[in-house]
This record gives sequence, C-alpha cells and structure tokens, in this order.
Amino acid sequence: MHALAEDAPPTADETRRAKVFASIGDTTITVGDIEDTIASRPPYSRQRLAADPSLIKATADAQLENELFYQGAEKLGYGDDPVVQRFVNQTLVKVFVREEFEETVTPDEVPAADVARYYEENPEEFRRPELRRARHILVGSKAEAEAILKSLKTDKTKTFRSLAKERSLDTETNVRGGDLLYFTADGNVVGREASGTIDATLAKAAFSLSETGDLAGPLDLGDGKWSVLELTGLRPERVQSLEQSSARIRRKLWRTEREGALEVLITELRAEVKPEVYAERMDAIVLAPAAERGKGKQPSP
Repeated sequence: MHALAEDAPPTADETRRAKVFASIGDTTITVGDIEDTIASRPPYSRQRLAADPSLIKATADAQLENELFYQGAEKLGYGDDPVVQRFVNQTLVKVFVREEFEETVTPDEVPAADVARYYEENPEEFRRPELRRARHILVGSKAEAEAILKSLKTDKTKTFRSLAKERSLDTETNVRGGDLLYFTADGNVVGREASGTIDATLAKAAFSLSETGDLAGPLDLGDGKWSVLELTGLRPERVQSLEQSSARIRRKLWRTEREGALEVLITELRAEVKPEVYAERMDAIVLAPAAERGKGKQPSP
C-alpha cells in the first residue's frame, strides 16, 4: 500500500488571501473575501476601484459594517422573522431557477436552424401591414357633409381639426379633432386590437387616398350618418428580415424551452414529494385590505 500524500502547503497567493482584515466574534473577513466582493462588481466599478485605493478601503469597511448589521440582527432574532424567512425562501427559488435553468442554456445558444425554422413558420409575426391614419367629421345628413367638404376646399380660415371639434357628432373622436389614429385596411386600430375598430367605409376610403391631406366624402355610414374624411398619415408595409428578428426569436424559443423544463421539473417533484392539496379550503381565504398586506410582525428585542 502507498502512504497517503500529505496536504500540499498553501501557496503564496492562498496565504495572502487568507490574511484576516477583521474579526467580528467568531466571524472573520479575509483579504480573499474582499477580493471576491470586488470581483463580483461590474467592470466599470472594478476599474474605479483599481484607480482609487481609497475606494478599496471603503469597500472593505462596508463589508465590515454589513457583518456588524447582520450579527446585530441575528442577536435580536430577525433571522426568525416571517418576512425575512419569506425573502430567504424566494431568493433560494430564484437562485435555483437561475443556476439550473437560466445559466445552463442561454438565448445565444439556441441553434440557428431553430431560429430560421420559426421565422419561416410564423411569417405574420414579422410583418407589419400597411397602416393609414385619418380624421373625420360625422354629421347627420349628406347635404351637411357636402357643405363641410366644400368649405374645407374653399375656405382656408377653418382647419379640418377645428371643424371636427365644432361639428362632428362622433363624441369619441371630436375631442381630438376627429383623429381615428392609425388603423389597418380592415379597420383594426393599432394598439387597440381587442376593442378598437373603425367603420369599414371609413377604412376603405382612407386606403383609397394617395397622399396626406387628401379628402374623401361625403361617405354614407348608414342610419342617416354621413362623414367627411382627411388622410393624415401613411405607413407602408414593413417586413423584418431573419437577421433583424433573430435576437427576439432566440429569446422566445429560450423562454419556451425553459418553461417546458420547469414544467417537467414540477411534475417530477409532485411525483416524488406527493403534496396533499385541499383545493376546496381556498374558500376560507380572506384578503386583508390593501394597506395592511405585507405587514410582518417584528421580533421583540
């Protein structure tokens, strides 16, 4: 049998890092601890420290003060405070997710072939259709619409915007001078896709005009309502290239992969731990008023 080799003596660098900067009870802060704190800082912060030795001492003093605060809090029982415990538990979960899922595979590591495939299979996601912006004046008769249209063409003392505020029966748009905002050819208002649409006749008229400032009307909107419309904005169709879209696609595919891995883990943990859940007891939950939520009981000195 061979004799076990003795532990190698510490190197000069290990000896240097082990030098104690401060002792607080049973805890020590070494030169290595301070170096590790500095190493965790962003590059620009490390550059500042390297250029000014006084900042290194300030960092070491701050680390000492932090340990004093920690030991003072421990002595008063803050380590057992529910708020602290909840924060520790949340931090534990965040670190676990980051280390096991977010840092094992990064968005930059998503294969280029997967990015290209997603781009080819989802073309509408990278296409913005042609958009138009217009404003209109809604009135109660064709004759009134004709008179307004004639006035706009011959009398330059009144702007479309001012006439819309004065004459338009459309209470939603007259306050903003008849502005219909940007919309697609089928009348969907940008940013209000779930609820914002404009009359199909107005959308068709706007897309039939060629230059901003062009007028259309009188437009029959039905039910005795007529409109005069002015084109105020043009945005051509825009298609993002694969190169322009790749970073966004990588992040999306990475998030999808990450969420899938987390779901697999949750399923495995459920099978292993077998939690007992009594969903019907959720009916007993009473929510405190918003001002009282989050208040934790502080420990007694």
